Amino acid sequence: MSQNIFVGRQPILDRHGRIYGYELLYRNSELNRFPQVDPEKATVQLLVNTFLTIGVDKIAGNALSFINFTGELLTKDIFTSLRPDRIVVEILEDVEITPALLTRIRELKQKGFIFALDDFVLQEQYLVHESLFEMIDFVKVDFMKADAAERNRIELFLKRYPHIWKLAEKLETVEEYNEALGRGYDLFQGYFFAAPEIISGVDIPFNFELQVQLLEKMNEENVNINDIASLIRRDISLSFKLLRFINTMAFEVPMRIVSIKQAIVLIGLKETRKWLHILTLVDMAEQSGGHIKALISYSLTRAKLCELLAGYKGQANSDECFLVGMFSLLDVIMNKSWDEIIQLMPLSEKTEMTLRREWTELTPFLELAIAVERFDWDRIELYAKILGIPPETLGGFSQEANLWAQLLD
Repeated sequence: MSQNIFVGRQPILDRHGRIYGYELLYRNSELNRFPQVDPEKATVQLLVNTFLTIGVDKIAGNALSFINFTGELLTKDIFTSLRPDRIVVEILEDVEITPALLTRIRELKQKGFIFALDDFVLQEQYLVHESLFEMIDFVKVDFMKADAAERNRIELFLKRYPHIWKLAEKLETVEEYNEALGRGYDLFQGYFFAAPEIISGVDIPFNFELQVQLLEKMNEENVNINDIASLIRRDISLSFKLLRFINTMAFEVPMRIVSIKQAIVLIGLKETRKWLHILTLVDMAEQSGGHIKALISYSLTRAKLCELLAGYKGQANSDECFLVGMFSLLDVIMNKSWDEIIQLMPLSEKTEMTLRREWTELTPFLELAIAVERFDWDRIELYAKILGIPPETLGGFSQEANLWAQLLD
């Protein structure tokens, strides 16, 4: 089974901002460019790679996985390989509802499968086959396509089926999010959580200032390991997490670690600096809600992908690429301007410029990572060409970055 795949995930949040599930996305990257692929083939390969190769636990954790199914695919025997408690079967809006399909859905429902109607609008076929809604668990309403009048009709219709959860998707603005929240939607999906105007200020963790001091010390010309170890020892949580990460990421440590100083010496200042950056974000995640956790997950994936791409190109600045990816959403996470953030973090001028979206030699790496995250095929093709990254290599790196970020959850 080829490993050159993209497995993307977009968070689906509940009314409390917690991650309820993920919509999983797939594209084949083995061609020399990134064309649209057959929906049925894409779903089959996504299922195989998610459940049989990578493992759904690593892709979605304990959350549900929402996956698109074509009408043809619903009739096939692929469901015998799937765990009904882990996926939501999204029936695409262009699927023809027939008596035969209703029988099939009823069979799968009896086996425990969960169903959603994707991009729902009140088509005539739904009114003809209303028995379908007795078996539907979620209805996804596209806020970009369905205007206010259509949403009113949908919500009135769904009052007949109080067991169905309403999911507002393609939310782009705080106004749309608040409207969906006020209208009683249960779940929310879209880029709204990434918009700076709707992210409330994050309480900076107690040890944030200490971590900044550490990073400043580690950027000094002559780094004193004793000073570094002394600062880390001042915070029990930081000490524990640093050692936990060393253990989790399987550094080849030849002996048991008995002191913070020993740990730094064994893994080196370069790795210690990297993990301090990671811990800064992880601390923020642990003290925040689902919106911030989703953003931090994206940040970690971007960081690793940028580092892998820079390493592939033989760039000496792979560490800087890592930081650029990691901090690329920090303005949204902290709800601060870059002018404010730059005062807090000891970053290089090149890193600062890149984060401010000024063009530097690091920019193509970050832009390619963002394009892969969003499945923006035009920009993927553009920046992959600029950097000279073959599609199959990019696909493998994307998977590796996602798995690496999952280890930190």
